Amino acid sequence: MADDVIELARPENVDKRPTLGLHLLVKNGRSVIPRLVNCVGPYLDEVVAVLNDCSDDTLEVLVAECGQRGIGLKLFEVTSKHNPDLYADDVPGTYEVGDSLCDEVYLGPFTGDKMLVEWAAARNVGWHAGTTDFRLHLDVDDVVDDPHCLPGLCQLMDQKGLDAVATRYHYAHTGTGVSRADAFRERIARNLSEITWHGSIHESLRGIGPGRAAAIDGNLVVRDLRDSDGTGIRMPHRNLKVLYRAARLRDWQITTREMVYLAAEAKAVMPKLSERLLEMCLATSRWDEERAWAAALMGEVSEVAGEYRLASGWYERSLEIHPGVMSALRLSRVRFHLQDWEGCVKAYERAMANKGKPQLLDGGLVYEDATRVLVASALRRLGRLDEAAQLASDVQGRHRDSPALDKLTEKLRKDADRLG
Repeated sequence: MADDVIELARPENVDKRPTLGLHLLVKNGRSVIPRLVNCVGPYLDEVVAVLNDCSDDTLEVLVAECGQRGIGLKLFEVTSKHNPDLYADDVPGTYEVGDSLCDEVYLGPFTGDKMLVEWAAARNVGWHAGTTDFRLHLDVDDVVDDPHCLPGLCQLMDQKGLDAVATRYHYAHTGTGVSRADAFRERIARNLSEITWHGSIHESLRGIGPGRAAAIDGNLVVRDLRDSDGTGIRMPHRNLKVLYRAARLRDWQITTREMVYLAAEAKAVMPKLSERLLEMCLATSRWDEERAWAAALMGEVSEVAGEYRLASGWYERSLEIHPGVMSALRLSRVRFHLQDWEGCVKAYERAMANKGKPQLLDGGLVYEDATRVLVASALRRLGRLDEAAQLASDVQGRHRDSPALDKLTEKLRKDADRLG
């Protein structure tokens, strides 16, 4: 997608709008389909749904929900029986095809079950069956904060000659509903035959002309709640398995984005592979934010190994490439571990200064707040007690029912009162 971010006021309702269809790839979504259709249904002209190994009554619920709202529905199916070329067996031999990259060995766990390994191909089933001007891509357990913006957003795409837009995507939520991470993800695409999904997993749209895609901030904010029945039966290490198998099959001729994705998945179980992939990405990627992300992941690998000074160097390198928020937060974290209290606070301040710059790949309020807790402790050690107490209190207000956070906040308040 595009490097630049367009910030828009929420569009007003429009009387005349391009038509819009929803494209779903869904597994056991019966419990959340009503919520999704209720959310975006008023703005849809049709739904195209691909049922993936459903074992519940997803089909019947979809038919009923769309029927109640008068929305056209087209149904397709992807299963290991009918689409065997899209699946592989989750057994050791599947991950021994081709050659290793650096003598690594994947040790599992293995389930012996059939596993979908071609996610883009599954999404492309029915992708061109729709008849609307634009296609909206959502997962069944997604929630849209501002669905009323859809008509205006499609109209804007027509006015600007855009074929695709990516919008803010929040995922990995806490029990209190706060997202741990966010990024931009493709959401709406013009109904053109050349625009299709590509990638074994973490799939993305291809076939979009130069200058005809944009990232749009402040509209169509999507939250993946991951609360469908299908989420609970995800295969362990699924993303790692799909990406690793694909890389070996292709003799490691993979894109820089795939290098970073696989490195992120492998950093805990195959750290040497992670490091090698990130070195490859840093040497070949031509997008600054992607290279900065790779450098930050190198820092994470070092941090997990307890090599905090090495990690600090990688986070600094990441920030030299691109003024990232998360890299600065990670730098603050390792400086706390190094007991560099002043450096911890300054890195946090650097992160907050970078928030005014586009962050397309890496973000998340929970990570910010986790760092704020460390910064509050660092401020306390520096004698800046009022600032420490205020920062901890701000975090506490967003994360209820955390005894450890409550204890820290109360201690900081007492210290500030005692010495104030």
